[in-house]
Amino acid sequence: MKAMTKPKKMPKLRLAPRLGLFVLFSCLLAPLSQLGSLRPAAAEESIPSSLLKKSPPWQRSMQELYVTLVDIMTDVTSEKRFNHPSSKARIDRNAKKLATLAHDINEKKMTAPDSDPTLKLVSGLFKDQADQAYSALKAGQRPYARSILSNISSYCIACHTRNGSGPSFKNLPLIPSSTDLTPFEMGAFYAATRQNDQALATYRKLIGDPNSLSRATFEWERSLKSALAITVRVKNDPELTLSLVNQVLGSKNAPYFILQDALQWKKSVENWKSELPHHATSEEGLFAEARKLFAGAHEMQKYPADHSADIDYLRASAVLHELLQKYPLGSHVNEALLLLGASYEVLDPVHLYNLHEIYYQTCVKRAPHTPVAETCYKRYEESVYLGYTGSAGTSIPHSVQEQLKALRELAVSPVQVEPGLK
Repeated sequence: MKAMTKPKKMPKLRLAPRLGLFVLFSCLLAPLSQLGSLRPAAAEESIPSSLLKKSPPWQRSMQELYVTLVDIMTDVTSEKRFNHPSSKARIDRNAKKLATLAHDINEKKMTAPDSDPTLKLVSGLFKDQADQAYSALKAGQRPYARSILSNISSYCIACHTRNGSGPSFKNLPLIPSSTDLTPFEMGAFYAATRQNDQALATYRKLIGDPNSLSRATFEWERSLKSALAITVRVKNDPELTLSLVNQVLGSKNAPYFILQDALQWKKSVENWKSELPHHATSEEGLFAEARKLFAGAHEMQKYPADHSADIDYLRASAVLHELLQKYPLGSHVNEALLLLGASYEVLDPVHLYNLHEIYYQTCVKRAPHTPVAETCYKRYEESVYLGYTGSAGTSIPHSVQEQLKALRELAVSPVQVEPGLK
């Protein structure tokens, strides 16, 4: 495969790591609909023990995490409630439960619901972040703990909108009880728990609100990205996607750059609609389809911050995730990891700034001393340098430099590495 040398995206601040929780609800399965009319006040007593005993370990952990999410989202949306003495015991208890479940999920004996390495790749990061939130609470650093916990739903969404695999629920019995949740936060909760129809309806209502852009531009744009991920990757529905794009084009207050992107999105969807109804099932077929979509998107994108090719990148990434789910030991896994990393550098659908780096690292470790590993390392190194570059220049911590050195030695053949490392 020809190496991709497109310029990198604009620098982003590397704040405290906040990746790793998106695996949180990667397999909410149908038994959740049996939970009945439960109240979100006591997470650890909400799920009938008889139901938990019947569920496989991964499903059981996800069911418990779902209930814990309801409590956490109820508490983190209000600074006053989060810091109120009466909430302290409940919040600490839920954070501890989150950390415990994170350790359970990260156990080697825990079998993930599908073979996409994304799930296990991020479970370790999930464990670290859950530990960090609980440690911050114990140390009295409640604002920092709240900032970690408030991002939970974003990570769930990133996993649940990979493609249309897995269940989709019409209604689940529990929702956050807080009246402080914004429409965006409510949509995020629905998407995080695979209630895709409610999520899409909530996002579209926000997108159609003429006042939402002036009140919360950031939430408006994130709602649009999340809605597109649902219509393109989860629903795989060009008609529904076209309806959403036309809604954006009809918005008088939408930023000019988004309207310009939406014009290209409309062309992409029209091309999608004109395609013959066909979907590959073999590994070769899936990889050919993904590579074709990616190449078209890569050609369409004019500069690093250009999102006019997002529809094709979303479609390509959905096919790549399907390939990894169906053929985890196939001959195109490493190239799929490279293309996923490159796709997520552009998409960044829920502001998981370092998600693409996970794929690049995994690519290098799976295929050391190969051309694809060299390409993955090159893009990873560029991303790290860009992330540590600011107005004062580039300053990379020594520990990160050592990690880069080790990964480079793994990626590049010894003959090529040695001169640069002396």
